[in-house]
Amino acid sequence: MPVNEHEDLACDFDAFAKVVRTRRSVRAYHPEPIPDAVLDACFDLALLAPTSHNLESWQFIDVRDPDKLAALRHLCLDQSAALQAPHLIVAVARPDFWRLGTRLMIEALQKDPAPSIPRLMDKYRLLIPIMFIDGPLHVLAPLKRLAMWCVGLFRPFWRIDVGRAGQTLWATKTAALACENLMLALRAAGYDSCAMEGFDEPRVKRLLGLPRAAHVIMVIAAGRRAPGGTIPQYRFERALYVQKV
Repeated sequence: MPVNEHEDLACDFDAFAKVVRTRRSVRAYHPEPIPDAVLDACFDLALLAPTSHNLESWQFIDVRDPDKLAALRHLCLDQSAALQAPHLIVAVARPDFWRLGTRLMIEALQKDPAPSIPRLMDKYRLLIPIMFIDGPLHVLAPLKRLAMWCVGLFRPFWRIDVGRAGQTLWATKTAALACENLMLALRAAGYDSCAMEGFDEPRVKRLLGLPRAAHVIMVIAAGRRAPGGTIPQYRFERALYVQKV
């Protein structure tokens, strides 16, 4: 469903800056869970993150089953955030979702009378399959890379991500954007989070029944911050990381 483009575009920079500045990687939590209505609202904002080609290549798994949650805490190496947070949300990059996204986009475009729709329809019916279909075991990926290299010798050309590794990278980039939206939404709602990279991915995938194409990029602990849940935050000179050329 398209986002309402006629909504009030005025924003409160100071309020947003407070959300960003008070967001921390929290490792100690109070035990009470986040209300479902609040968590659902945060997920809705996460799903508004920028996404390549409008193909949502991510999946959030909010683990609620007590047995699976206990197992997941251990698979997160018994980190304090994993052990204390009432919620563990597994963020998954899903490059295989491109087919689902393409179908949903075509269905949405068929209902949209905008004059640019025919060109967009061609994109999702022709260009997107050409980009993503690599054949069995991605055997066509080397040929695609060669073709892009040849064209790139003569003019600037979009070097798309191909093959299993390339498509996983493509999905991971957009999934990470959605994760940041989720963590900022949680902070704005008065809750906190910790994005954990320390976990046993193969076992997490087996626990959740994820397919081979899926890639777990982080496990997000979420809940209400408890005293002593943060450590000092260090950031360095902007000039080291932001260049103007």
